[in-house]
Amino acid sequence: MANSVEQNAAARRGAEGNAGVEVAMDLSALERRVAEDRRAAVDRTVENELRLATSLCDLAKALVATKNGEGRDRTAEALAPSQESVGIRLHWLAAGRVTAQFAGEVQEALRVFEQATRHIGHRELAASTIRNACHTYRQVAHTHPQVAAVCADGLSKCGVWLCRLDPGAAVAASEDAVRIRSSLFATNPDQAGKYLASLNMLLRTLMVGRQRKQAVAMYRERYAACTSPEMTARLRETRIEDIDLTSKTLTALTKLECRTLQRAGHLTQQQILYQTSGDLSTIEEINWKLALVGLKPLAAGALPDPPSRPVEIGATFGALSVRCSSRDAVAQVRAAIIAAYAADNAGQVDRSAVRGAHETHWHTFDPELNATESLGDDVVLIEQPYGGSVVVMSLKWEMTPVGRHPLAQHLSNRWQVISVTANEKMSYELCRYDNGVATQYAALGRPSGQAPLDTPLAPLDFAALADYGADYASETQVRAAFGNTDMFAKLTQLPASGIRQAALAIPLADYGDNVLFFRKSAS
Repeated sequence: MANSVEQNAAARRGAEGNAGVEVAMDLSALERRVAEDRRAAVDRTVENELRLATSLCDLAKALVATKNGEGRDRTAEALAPSQESVGIRLHWLAAGRVTAQFAGEVQEALRVFEQATRHIGHRELAASTIRNACHTYRQVAHTHPQVAAVCADGLSKCGVWLCRLDPGAAVAASEDAVRIRSSLFATNPDQAGKYLASLNMLLRTLMVGRQRKQAVAMYRERYAACTSPEMTARLRETRIEDIDLTSKTLTALTKLECRTLQRAGHLTQQQILYQTSGDLSTIEEINWKLALVGLKPLAAGALPDPPSRPVEIGATFGALSVRCSSRDAVAQVRAAIIAAYAADNAGQVDRSAVRGAHETHWHTFDPELNATESLGDDVVLIEQPYGGSVVVMSLKWEMTPVGRHPLAQHLSNRWQVISVTANEKMSYELCRYDNGVATQYAALGRPSGQAPLDTPLAPLDFAALADYGADYASETQVRAAFGNTDMFAKLTQLPASGIRQAALAIPLADYGDNVLFFRKSAS
C-alpha cells in the first residue's frame, strides 16, 4: 500500500513537472519568435513590424497567464512586450492602416496591456498609454471618416479602462465617442442603437464618483449639446426590440404593449410591479433607459382602488403572527414557547404520548372557545412562510376571547404579536399584542356574548400592516381586502389557516422539531 501511495505521489509530481516544462517551452518558443521577428523588423516595413507586434502580444498573454499557473509568476515581465505591441499598432493606425480588423487588433493589444498593468499595479503608466491611444483614435476619426465608427468604439472601451485610472480622461473619451456617434446618427437614422450604446457608456462613466442626481444633470447637459430635437424624437421612437434590455424587462414592456421608449415613459411603477412579472430591478433598468433619451423616471402611480368584494371568511382557524426578523427566528420563538408553557407548569412531551399525531386527518373535537387563562395540554406548530415573521398555531387555544390569548400574551413580551381568528361565515378578528397585553383590534361580524375587556382596544393600524406585508400594497388596498381571508393574508403576510388545515395535508408527527407537544403536570 505504501509503495502504491509513493508511486501515485511521484506520478503527480512528474505530471506537474511536465506541465511546468511545457509552459516554459511555450514561453521559450514565443521569446525565440519575438527575437526572430525583431530582427526581421529592422527594415521598418509595415508587415514585419505588425508581425512583431503580434508576437509581442502573444508573449504578453502567455506571461500574464502564469499568474494563475502552477509555476513561477512572470506577470511583471508582460509589461514591456505588451506596451511595445500597443505602441507599434497605434503608430500604424495613425499612419493610415484603418481597417476594422486592424482596429480590433489594436483593442486586443490595449486589453492585454491594461490587464498586465492592473496585475502589477502601474496605474500611471497604464493611464498615460491609454490616453495616448485616445488621442490616436481622435486623430484617425478626423483624418479617416470612413472608420469613425470603429474609433468611437475604441474610445468607449478606453473610457471603461480609464474609469479606475483617470475619471476625467474617461469622461473625455466617452464624450468624444458620443460626438462621433452623434454625427453618424445625424446622417444615418439606422445608427440609433449604436448612439444609445455610446450614450449609455457616457452616463455610466459620469456615475463614477458622483451622486446620481449630479451625474444625470451633467449627462443632460452633454446630451443636449450633441443631440438635436429631431434626433431625440427618433431615439424615443426606437423599438424596444432594438434596445439592449434584459429578457425580464423586455417581457414586461411587451406585456404592457409598450413598443417604444416614448410609450414606456408613460407607465408607472405600480403597473410594472402588479401587471407584469417585473420587479424593482426592472423599474431601475427602464428608468436608466429613459434617462438616456432625456425622459423622466417612471412615476410611482397607483392602481385604482378595487371595488368592495363580498366578505369571504375562510375556514375556522386561529393562529399567531410573531414579528421576528432574526436569522434564527424559528429557534428563538420555539424556545420562548417552551418557556411560556413551562411557566404555566406544562412540560414538553414526546409525540408518541399524543393520540392521532401520526394520522393525516386529525381526529379531535370541533374548534371551540377556550377561555382558560393559563397554558396547559396542547399541540403547537411553528412555521415561517415569509421572512420577518413566524406563524404559531395552537390546537387548544385556537379560539380565545378577544385580547386574552395566553400564548400571545407571553410572546408579546419579546415581539409584536398579531392574532388572527376566523370563524367560518361568522367572524374574522385581528388583535395586536404588545408588552404582554392586547392593544389594537379589528373585526368583521364579532360574535356576541363575549365579556368586555377592562381597557378598550384601539383600532388596528392598517397602515402598519401594509408596511409589514407585501411591497407596494397601500393602506386602502389592505382595508378593502379585510374580511376576505386569502386576499388579506396575501397582502399582509398574516396567517390564512391554522393547525387543523396543516394536519390535513401532512401528519403533525412529520413536522419534526417544528411541532411541540405539551402536557400539564399533575402537581
